[in-house]
Amino acid sequence: MLRSISLTIGIVIFLVGSTTPAFGADNPMEFRADTALWSIVVFVGLLLILRGKAWGPILEGLKKREETIRSSLEEAKKTRDEMVQVQAQFQKELAEAHHQIPKLLENARKDAEQVSNDMRSKAAADIQGERDRLRREVEIAKDLAIKELWEQAAQLATLISSKAIGRALTEDDHRRLLDESVKEMMNTAKN
Repeated sequence: MLRSISLTIGIVIFLVGSTTPAFGADNPMEFRADTALWSIVVFVGLLLILRGKAWGPILEGLKKREETIRSSLEEAKKTRDEMVQVQAQFQKELAEAHHQIPKLLENARKDAEQVSNDMRSKAAADIQGERDRLRREVEIAKDLAIKELWEQAAQLATLISSKAIGRALTEDDHRRLLDESVKEMMNTAKN
């Protein structure tokens, strides 16, 4: 396309240059009919050549470019509208997330309190269980100590009574007296 335009311009310059007299030969302001006629012929010829060879493709290229620019602008508008929608959606989600933060913190605080209360309750139950176990052990130790004390008291009473009676009791007598004494003491302790 540029080649045909360059060729056409070259021909016009050649034709105009060949019909125009050299400088100094004639008055440049003088009207010459042959030069005017050739100028009109060259202009019309150039106009027809440019119209057929150059203006059509140039106009077609400009129209294509205009369509490309128009479609690019429409696409940019669509993209901008989509971005505005995406940004609005993002802002909405961000606002919702900001509103949920205090709720999440409150739930976490409540969960922490619940865990703390559960741990306290479990610790209190464990402590109470340990206290009950220790009380049972103390009661068992107390009962054993009382039984041992009664046995020793019974042996001592037997020894004293055998000396007082003046005779020695047999092992079976001791055992029987001891059992009777323990039973009496247990009955007395229970009442």
